[in-house]
Amino acid sequence: ASHSQSPDYLEFFVTLVHSGTFTPRLFALKPGDRLWLHHKITGMFTLNDVPADKHLVFIATGTGLAPYMSMLRSGLGCGDRRLAILLGARHSWDLGYQNDVLAWQRECPTLTYLPMVSRPSEESTPWPGLTGHVQKLWLEGHLDEAWGFHPTPDNSRVFLCGNPTMVDDMVRILGAEGFSEQTRRTPGSIIVERYW
Repeated sequence: ASHSQSPDYLEFFVTLVHSGTFTPRLFALKPGDRLWLHHKITGMFTLNDVPADKHLVFIATGTGLAPYMSMLRSGLGCGDRRLAILLGARHSWDLGYQNDVLAWQRECPTLTYLPMVSRPSEESTPWPGLTGHVQKLWLEGHLDEAWGFHPTPDNSRVFLCGNPTMVDDMVRILGAEGFSEQTRRTPGSIIVERYW
């Protein structure tokens, strides 16, 4: 989630999965412990191949928000193109970086933030926002209402990161609307990070 040019530290947004093999080890680290990272960072989940005139829709669940935070912190500023963050989480307390995103939204009229929770009955204080799975924000036109138009493959690029069911559902939903997934050899209008 850190700025891409930050030389002093790397910021990670990670949830502890008690039954996992990696995150328990990561959470057991103490300040000063060493962590090995490869010197070469690779991947296609970047803005490098996105034309500057395309609107950007960032759809995430939980910690899938992290790469979008990095993009926003690394200079993806407020301009003419629309930006949207559609974030789903089980609980309101799982909506990471909410204060940062809300502050950016106040400063940038072209940024739309649409959070939703899927387990509102488990909230200690009633959740006043949208409920369900994040796919619903697209399907029910919440983004269309906020933007005043529907994102299309011609005018937008959609990034997907998070729960694999959400990613697969959204690829299918977007595919039915003419969006296509980007590959190393073929440009596309859907950029996916599958890390789960």
